[in-house]
Amino acid sequence: MKLLFISSRDVRKNDNGGSQCTNRNYLSFCELLGVGHVDVINLSYEEKLSLKKRIIRRLNQFVGFYWGLSYQKVKYIIGIARQYDYIFIDTSSYGVIAYYLKKSGYSGRIICHFHNIEYIIQCQKTRSNPLNFYKILLLHYNEKKACSYSDRLVALNKRDNISLERLYGVDSVKIIPISLPDKVFELLREHESNMTSQPPTFIFIGNNWYANIHGLKWFINNVLDYVDIKLQIVGSDMEPLRKNFIHPKIEFLGFVPDLSIVLFAADYVISPIFKGSGMKVKICESLMYGKNIIGTREAFSGYELEFERVGAVCNNKDEFINFINSKCYRIIKRFNAYSRQMFLEKYSFQATLGKFNELINEL
Repeated sequence: MKLLFISSRDVRKNDNGGSQCTNRNYLSFCELLGVGHVDVINLSYEEKLSLKKRIIRRLNQFVGFYWGLSYQKVKYIIGIARQYDYIFIDTSSYGVIAYYLKKSGYSGRIICHFHNIEYIIQCQKTRSNPLNFYKILLLHYNEKKACSYSDRLVALNKRDNISLERLYGVDSVKIIPISLPDKVFELLREHESNMTSQPPTFIFIGNNWYANIHGLKWFINNVLDYVDIKLQIVGSDMEPLRKNFIHPKIEFLGFVPDLSIVLFAADYVISPIFKGSGMKVKICESLMYGKNIIGTREAFSGYELEFERVGAVCNNKDEFINFINSKCYRIIKRFNAYSRQMFLEKYSFQATLGKFNELINEL
């Protein structure tokens, strides 16, 4: 059996949350079908475009094509589709591909993966930039086509499943939560006995994404002055924002070549995220490292955990301040065995591989 993997990203990169999920999806199919049976069409967004290409890209959006998709690219996909038993569309932003494939008579199985409910994400973004209103319509159109013409939909959590039912009338979605390959097994032994420091070090890890920036600014403005902690900020593309995060308690690290060094050294992972959809990959990564985690309900969305054993769920200023002041100055182990256990059982690459196998068998 052969599968065509259609992606908006380089499937071999894993430098942010979205690309880590894409990489997980790709590697799962390679594991189950064999690398030689999984071909990739990479429709990656090009950062530098000529004026002509920018105009063409904008015109294509008026006929329903998002993220650089075009009639020419869809025609090419249709032309090679008969070679494949399955076509996996890695983002609902390309949902219109499913429509054109079915319209062309493609008889294989089409799977569309929802990293988020992109319509909801764009509605949140448009509140701060109303000029992007047209993207709401464009993404709603693509997600509607994905839901109408795909043979199977995949979402990351029950919340997104409910949203798909409410928005598009979908009643059957395969839920496969975010997962990651275990990168730290060999490193754990030398860090398992380390104790927290005083004052404790909290680490925020995330890229320059609207929900991350909103949550980080909120935490600094509402919580940081009322707690005795050191806050480290880590992110590969956060450097342009360095001047926005100046505070005596902040250590701005920006890009770090080896994330394991700063994660193992931190006492707590902090995730004050209030916006978004899907699942937050940095929570999964923190579980992999066996970290104590303090986050909002949104940050933990989709994770089935005993949150008081991981750390805490805090949703407002008082909850963050009270928990940190009452719990985080006690010296405990930096390594949280329960977090690590949950990663292995539910959110590791091997834990979700069976769900991908079920997906193929169901089709």
